[in-house]
This record gives sequence, C-alpha cells and structure tokens, in this order.
Amino acid sequence: MWQNICLVRAGLACTMRTYHGVPAAAAGAGVALAASLAVTGCSSASNNTADGGDTGETLSIVSPDTGITWSLDNGFGGYEQANNLHATLVRKPYVDSAQEGAQQQDLYTYEPYLAEGYEVSEDGLTYTFTLKEAVSAAGNTLSADDVIWSFERKFNTATSVVPGVMAPSITDPVEQIKKIDDRTVSFTIPQAGLGATFLALMSDLCGQIFDSTLLQEHVTPEDPYAVTWTTENPNYGFGPYEVTSYTPGVQVVMQAREDWILGKAPIETVNVQIVADPGTRANAVRNGDAQLAESITPADSAALQDDPNVFIPEVDNPNTFLMMPLVTNKAPFDNPLVRQAMSYATPYEQIIESVYRGLAIRQGSGFLLQDAPGYTNEGQPDYTYDPARSRELLAEAGFPDGVSFALAVSAADPDTREAALQIQTAAREGGFDVQIEQMPASQFADQRSNHTSQAFLLRDYAITLTPPYELLVYTAQDSSNNFSDWEFEPFYDALAAGNALPDALSDEAGQAWNVAETIYLEQSPIVFIAQVQPSVALASNLSGFAQRSDNWIDYSNFSFE
Repeated sequence: MWQNICLVRAGLACTMRTYHGVPAAAAGAGVALAASLAVTGCSSASNNTADGGDTGETLSIVSPDTGITWSLDNGFGGYEQANNLHATLVRKPYVDSAQEGAQQQDLYTYEPYLAEGYEVSEDGLTYTFTLKEAVSAAGNTLSADDVIWSFERKFNTATSVVPGVMAPSITDPVEQIKKIDDRTVSFTIPQAGLGATFLALMSDLCGQIFDSTLLQEHVTPEDPYAVTWTTENPNYGFGPYEVTSYTPGVQVVMQAREDWILGKAPIETVNVQIVADPGTRANAVRNGDAQLAESITPADSAALQDDPNVFIPEVDNPNTFLMMPLVTNKAPFDNPLVRQAMSYATPYEQIIESVYRGLAIRQGSGFLLQDAPGYTNEGQPDYTYDPARSRELLAEAGFPDGVSFALAVSAADPDTREAALQIQTAAREGGFDVQIEQMPASQFADQRSNHTSQAFLLRDYAITLTPPYELLVYTAQDSSNNFSDWEFEPFYDALAAGNALPDALSDEAGQAWNVAETIYLEQSPIVFIAQVQPSVALASNLSGFAQRSDNWIDYSNFSFE
C-alpha cells in the first residue's frame, strides 16, 4: 500500500534530557536580563499584547542552559535549538488540545516531511521512502546517501544515544537500510509489530537527516563523522532554521530559512537568551521583555494563569512523568509487597495540588496513555493514597513496625524536592520513614544510572509514546534507563507476545500491553505519580505552541497574532 499526502495510522503496516523544567546554572547566565535583551534587539514589551500590535518578526525566548549538542548523535544535552535545525522523513501532525490555543501531536499518525510518502511491504517488514527535493542549510539537495550516512553516523559515533533508543527496531543500519536509487531508501525491521514504534522514532529526534555532502568535507582519520567540526558548525540540517550567532551559556540566534521544504517559517528570527533564574524568566514574559519563557516553576505558572497578557498551555497528554523508581536489588524494595506498600503510601493528589498547583494530571496508576489505540486497564491495580493498606502490606512483608529508606533527589529540580517533602510526611502514616538525600545533578544522574540509592524521585519522559516503547523504556535489560534495576521474565514474555502481532495499535495488541502493564503494576518497580504540564509561559499574542512527544518546542509553528 502507498501512503503519501494523507495521514496514515502507524499500526497499519528513544538518559535523557528531561522536560522543560530543568533549571541549570550556566556560565554567562548571570548577565542582567534587561541588558542582554537590549543588546540583542529583542522585541519590545509592546509586542506582549493580546490585541496584536507591531509584533515584528523576532521571537525572544528566555531559557535555562541545558547545553547544546546540535544533534542526538553528538552527546547528551539540550536538543531544542538543534531540532529546529533538522528535519525527519515523516512527522506527527499537530492537533488541537482540549485547552483553546494549545496543540499537541497526534501520536499515531504520520504526514510527509522530507519524504513524499512511504510504502510498506506485504509482510510489514520493509518501509520504502521516496524523498522530496529538499535543500539543506548549506544548499545541498537531499539524497538517499544522506539518509544512509546519517544513520551510519548515529550508530557509529561514540557519543550517540541513538542505538539504545532505536533498538530493537533498528540495530544494524548497514543491513537494515538500503539505497534503492538516489531518491529512494528502504528500512527493514525484524518484526512487523515494531512498525508503529519505528515510525514514531523516525518522526522524532532519532530520525533526523543530515547533509552528508557537507559533513564529509570535514571528516578526518581521527574523526570520521565530523563530530568535532559540528560542535562549532551547527548548520548541517534540512530543518526550518539556521544558526547565525551562538555564544555558549549566553545566547543563540537563529534565522528562518528561505528554502525550507515546507516554506519559510512565520517567525523570521528566534533569539534565545540564557537566563539562570526561573523567576526572572517568568517575569520576562510578564513584563513583555520576552515572548516565551521555558522551565518556569509551578508556582510561577499558577501565578501567571490569570494574567491576560500571558498564556500557560495545558495539554491532554503531557509527556513528562513524575516518578519514583524503587531499586529492586536493595532492601527494603527487594520485596514486591514493600514496593506495593509504597505505591499506597504516596500522596498523588496532594502532590498535584500542592506542588504543581493543579498543573499536572493523573490518568491512572500506570505509564501507558489511556487514549492509546486498543488500550484497556481492565484488572489492573488502582493505586491511591491509602496508608492503612500500606501498613497491611508492610506487615504481610514482615515489617509490622515499618521500614526506613533514603530517597534521592536532584538539587537542580526544586519541584521534586518539594514533592519529596510531601511524600516524606504522607508516607509516615503508611509505615515508611523517608530520609531525603538531596545531591548535585551530576551525582544524582550517576547514582540513578548505577542504582546506588534505594529510591529516586525524578521527572523524565519517553522520547516516543507507542505502548510497547513506553513499557520498555524504563525496564529494558542492561539499560541505564532501568532505574529500578528490575528484570522480570513474565513481563518480557508479555511484551514479546504483543510485539509478535502485526499491528501494535490493534485491540489484540492492546490486550497484550494490558497484561504487561498489569504485571508491571503488581511488581511496582516504579511509582508513577503524575504527568506534569509543560512548564512554559507565552505572550498571549504568540500562537502555535504544540506539545511534542520528544518535548522540544517547534519554532516554525509559531506566529504572532
């Protein structure tokens, strides 16, 4: 079957950067905001009006410094600006959210981007893409060689996270990706049931295509993929913007490309200023000094909700999860009854209201989105705050007098620290003595990956949101993202049963995912607390905010009203 301009269901046929709520100090970020904005010529406060006015063509953004690596194969760091430089073969379309003015992605359909469309073989294993005549920022025309070389680079660069994210759909690009001709390329996956996740990843960070003609001009024997060169030369993509100025820790200026395949973006210039303090970022939008503030606190978001000149977006499926991994190879969480008890000792609604000021939701006890095709939560445990039930389970586990454990939190995330305090107080009623261990972000990340604490409280997201990927992202064997160090063969067997089906989004597959999630919840290696809304504030005359599954902001979708 041939799919082109129309939207198509994926089922017919990618730690990580945390969401925009990671405040981080940055070199150079202490420059006074007003002065820095004045120097770079950002739009004036007059632009921050609900009734329009002279908006100009510059979007001023204030952001924390998460670092920039320019592509997913170039190490860990902030990917937002990088992703506005790059493009993928297909992409998920934007649809309206329940809140007027907010959009989000349709997670299970795909529209053409760099590809005209794609053909799926009868056995559901081979996806063949026909390319558009897109032009890179360097002026080179897209070819099948660009696609093949891009994936070769992603899988052979030491700093790349792509191999771990794309497994098991793509594990060997040399064998699985083939050039048919200059305008056609095919991908072959090992199981038809992996097709939904494959397409989802191809539309996100992992699927970005680079200008191989440009990059190969700068390779060396020591650097065969020009990784070093691209750290200072970011314009090797086919996306809507190119970088015109970059000062690490201070500023990124980007310009809309005239020859972008989808047409020039409405916003001519994007000016990103690094501002360390989240309150200062929030005030920049409140005062009209910027039109978009990222990584603001829940308190600031709540305070700005009634400001007519500010828009705080809320979406149906926010892809940021507040979670508490319980390390299953360490007492007391080596006992599943103790883990279940902790699931009943957690004050979910209290955290949503007190910490996130209502800007978070809880759709259920599990990780799967409840509007996923074929989804059902029939027979699953329903964890709510129930300290009496928690004490019953602790007694059954052999701890009638309760247990004590250390809960690690990152000093970079004040909201998780606040949530930990709520857990500490509430869990005491359920028989848990919680000792909070706050530590620097780097130490927290190291201990989380090496499972050296008893439990962790963090925010994170799945780079894509198909049911099998959501279930595996924090449970894969030998993965640094398996924060709980939990491996359970019946769970993996249930996942395998779902992946063996031809359509991962069918009702039949939904039953398999339900079995897997039920096992997961009964074992309780992670307490999923809430989905946190985007922590951004926009000027009310800036339209086009869209929540993406990979949690970066698409500048090309913005326009001034």
